[in-house]
Amino acid sequence: MASSTADPDPAASSTPLHPSILFDAHAYIGDRPNGTTAEELTSSNRSIQVSIWAAAPPSPSRLFVHIPNLDPDLFCDEAHIVCSADGVLLLRVCIVWPKIPLQKKKKEEDYFIYRYQAGRPSLRRLPKPLPFNDDEAGLLPRGEHFTIAVLSVSLNGFNLQLFKSETWNWTNVSKVPVVTKQRPFPIQIPRNAARLNMHITTTVITLGGKGGTMGWVDLWRGILFCDVLSATPTLRGVPLPLPSALINHHKGIDGCPKPNRGIAVVDGCLRMVELDVHGEILPNHDPETGLHNFRVDNWELCMYTNRRITGAWEDWQLEHRVEASNINIDPAMHWKLRHSGLLYNKTEEGKERKLQNLLPCQPTLSLDDQGAVYLLTKVKFMQPEAWVLAVDVKGNKIQALAEFGIDRTLGLSLAYCPSRISSYMDA
Repeated sequence: MASSTADPDPAASSTPLHPSILFDAHAYIGDRPNGTTAEELTSSNRSIQVSIWAAAPPSPSRLFVHIPNLDPDLFCDEAHIVCSADGVLLLRVCIVWPKIPLQKKKKEEDYFIYRYQAGRPSLRRLPKPLPFNDDEAGLLPRGEHFTIAVLSVSLNGFNLQLFKSETWNWTNVSKVPVVTKQRPFPIQIPRNAARLNMHITTTVITLGGKGGTMGWVDLWRGILFCDVLSATPTLRGVPLPLPSALINHHKGIDGCPKPNRGIAVVDGCLRMVELDVHGEILPNHDPETGLHNFRVDNWELCMYTNRRITGAWEDWQLEHRVEASNINIDPAMHWKLRHSGLLYNKTEEGKERKLQNLLPCQPTLSLDDQGAVYLLTKVKFMQPEAWVLAVDVKGNKIQALAEFGIDRTLGLSLAYCPSRISSYMDA
């Protein structure tokens, strides 16, 4: 199904660009050309155009994909930003052609590299890779060149798929060994947290350096680091802090960690943020979503830093911890929160809702402000309308608020993608 079209904010192209932005991870289908528009051919020889409409966080920046004379409903699984690093984006575009009698539907899936370099945008299609999950792919910028690295697991172990821009082709390294295993957990892992005993990659980070160090992160468990430019790549494990839900509340650990945890490399330092929501599933159903109501009593954010990255648990330091019930809201921000509807309870005769009763998810670290954490925030579980809160965990206050619009992921995959590409674009 195609992404719905959206009109870009007219101010987005006229205001000075922020050093980093928050992309809506799912592109919009529509013809919205501007100075960032780049063009290429799909594998079926159709013209495809990609444009960026940037906005200052926490407002979402939009990526528009346009194929002239193509029915938008033919786009399958949406056009998607797979990953971003510096001035480079890896995009996936999937089209399903109408079924021809007696034949199967034809699915066309292409990957593209969008770059903004020396004041010029460019778009280039990649050769077909071996199939991979979006969460397994990362980008390593190298000046004028770049590497795409995909680490997948099979019955034979870990396999590394590499794409280098110099040769413009894919190579494969099979059975990449784990030379340094992640250190044992400091506690006995209970049966309801057995998910911690396996590595499932949920995101990829880039440290760079001479060896081209990249990390495949299981946000519940730990990181597998690899020097992807090495002639003989190997893997080494580094743990993440144990989930607070397990340590403090003895809750089970299961499912996707993205609604609860985020990680980024900021100024060469690993930063991880964890969101812990305290609440209870209620027996009654919500008439809008048809799901059980969920009462939120409070939520808290913890920010950890790791500057040494030696593999020791002690490398992780708790730097900030804030509880929603204690976060400061100045009068101007209070008015914005109430005016947005987040703090205004329409169902209870205008009774004001508290910040700690909102339902946040998907904590995302700012790539340039070391104290800011972005939260996709809703009034209730699985509600499509969403806002982005910027929480200053250093100053213990709400920094900014922006309407996200319709959350097309409904919390199951990342709704937004932080990117530094704006620092490479003309203001």
